[in-house]
Formats: sequence, C-alpha cells, structure tokens
Amino acid sequence: MREAKALVPSAWDWAHDRSRTPIRFAELSRGRYRSPDPFLKVRSDYVFRRIAADSRKVELGDDAGHELKQSLLEAMGFELASIHAAADGAPKKVLRNLRLQPRGWLQKAAEKVASAVKKDYAEWAGR
Repeated sequence: MREAKALVPSAWDWAHDRSRTPIRFAELSRGRYRSPDPFLKVRSDYVFRRIAADSRKVELGDDAGHELKQSLLEAMGFELASIHAAADGAPKKVLRNLRLQPRGWLQKAAEKVASAVKKDYAEWAGR
C-alpha cells in the first residue's frame, strides 16, 4: 500500500515568514543520521511513500493512555533530534541554547501552544 501527500512548506518556515525558503523534505529524509526509506519519492509537489501492511492510525483521544502518549512523544523527540544531529556543530549549539533556557520553559511553551490550539478548535467548531 502507498500514500501520496502534498509537499508543503515547513510550519516553522511559515510561522517565521520564510515563505520563500526552499522545501528541504527530500534532503532531510536522507540525512546523515537517518535511515532512508528506499521507497520514498518526491515528485513535483507530492511525497509518495509505502505504508507498512501492519500500520494503523494512532488514536490519541482521552482513553489513549499516558503510556502511549509518552512513548510517542519520546519517539518524535528522537526523530527530530536525529535531523538536528546531522547539521555540522548542531549538537553543541542545541545544548548551548538549552542551557540558556529558564527552568520550566518547555512546559510553559507546551501549555501555551495547547491553549492556543484548543482556542482555535473551539472557534472552528463554532462553540
């Protein structure tokens, strides 16, 4: 089974008004610390990839459980870290930046984003 998705700019670039920044999806997917998928193809404005026969959508509703959410977030963190690790000097720069952050900064940022998403959803849902 395969999926095709539109290739869209990074949300980071969009949020920082970098709309003219080239999309680097293909380059990043083949990074130094990545395990490239030989079936992944980028053509025109689409990404084509295979879907494993045993893959399924991960539901994160109220009953998904803390364990699943925690392990999924950890996996996402490792995936993101592997991309950053491929950049020259990035690990040192990331660690330096993390040391400069005040205690509890990530929790506060996550709460702020969660609040904004809930507000956006409520507006969208017409509540």
